[in-house]
Amino acid sequence: MKIRLPAKRTYLAHLNKYGQYSQNAKWNKWYAGVAGLKGKRVARTLLNYKDESVRVMDLGCGIGLTLTVLGQVFPNSVGVDVFDKEVKATKEILKATGVNAKVVKYDGKILPFAAKTFDVVTSIEVIEHVSDPEQMLREIRRVLKPDGILHITTANKLWPIEPHFKLPFLSYLPPEISDWYVRISGRGDNYQNIHLPTYGEFREMVEKYFEVEDITLDVIADYKKYGLDSERGPIIVWVSRIIRVFRRVSLVESVLLWMSLGWLFIARPKYEKH
Repeated sequence: MKIRLPAKRTYLAHLNKYGQYSQNAKWNKWYAGVAGLKGKRVARTLLNYKDESVRVMDLGCGIGLTLTVLGQVFPNSVGVDVFDKEVKATKEILKATGVNAKVVKYDGKILPFAAKTFDVVTSIEVIEHVSDPEQMLREIRRVLKPDGILHITTANKLWPIEPHFKLPFLSYLPPEISDWYVRISGRGDNYQNIHLPTYGEFREMVEKYFEVEDITLDVIADYKKYGLDSERGPIIVWVSRIIRVFRRVSLVESVLLWMSLGWLFIARPKYEKH
């Protein structure tokens, strides 16, 4: 399926108006260039498991950038967020890009859908912003069909360059120092409501409610299919080669995951036995 990406200038104007890190002009410019590619990668990943007819929820849709792509590929898509500003922004960019997807606000606790409603839920770098991640995971499991999948990602606390503000070692610091660091950098007001996990923490959290298929290294190894070379540049080619050569050794694979910028799990609902 041919996916039409919105123009970079459309994303940039939207980020400048609504973006969470709008004070960081350099970050906005970079993200405007890769947002569509990220959305396309999500869509291509989901098509490995489901067809275009499925019902998809983008949980924590933010200002709607990923939904502008998902809504093209999966017409039965709905974006969900907890903030009025984000819901408004998502509706605005969907209209601007001609994508027909629904947007719903929720209270951050109970998703406003019946059990077993969705075939797919995407949660893209959302869980680190949530005060009660287990509640979120339980709700995702509730609204997923038994044969449904959760596409969930997060970034690595131990990665030296913090991914939201692009500041070295920011995620290593205690809250009072990290807030100060963000302010003096001119890239934001604080570092609140971001709690990045380690690999072990992330996997343990998700595995309480889901069977986890970690496809992080598979996606990097097959970078051409997922457009990572366009998004990340030549370095991804070298990373892919290293993964192909060394991941056969389980210890090396564990180290590669521990060192990764972030992770992508495909997770299937796991139910308690009575």
